[in-house]
Amino acid sequence: MALPIDTDAPAAALARLDDEWRKTSVSPDEMYSDIPDGTYNAIIEEARLTETVSTGRPMVIWKLRIQGPQAVNRVVKKNRVVTENTLVYLKEELEKCGLQVSRLSELPARLKELVNHPIDFQKSTKDGKTNFYFRWDSNRASKGVLSDDIPF
Repeated sequence: MALPIDTDAPAAALARLDDEWRKTSVSPDEMYSDIPDGTYNAIIEEARLTETVSTGRPMVIWKLRIQGPQAVNRVVKKNRVVTENTLVYLKEELEKCGLQVSRLSELPARLKELVNHPIDFQKSTKDGKTNFYFRWDSNRASKGVLSDDIPF
């Protein structure tokens, strides 16, 4: 036997927000349009491991909140399906995010370390397909990880 639903309680809770609701405006062009191709600064808001619906393969999903220079506070998602062929890309993406794992099996427990980590990414559209590419940290050269300068 189903319990009766009290529809007055949720309605009353919503009614107290009516004034704010009237003041709130949403520009469909701004909120739901694609962000333009370019380079963005973002914060990793979420990083999680899941599975693809069609094949059941493991997949990493990054949720990125843009900090600028445009589209501030917009959220984009970057996905990486994990296969033998994509391991090199996944490893590079994780290193660009500042996460190094010695075994792939560590990943589920370690992905939460990426939350609130800053990351630059580039959005690129070619032939109607959109891709997001993480960029190396600008401090990478000063940390001695990458340097084309050879001191004499």
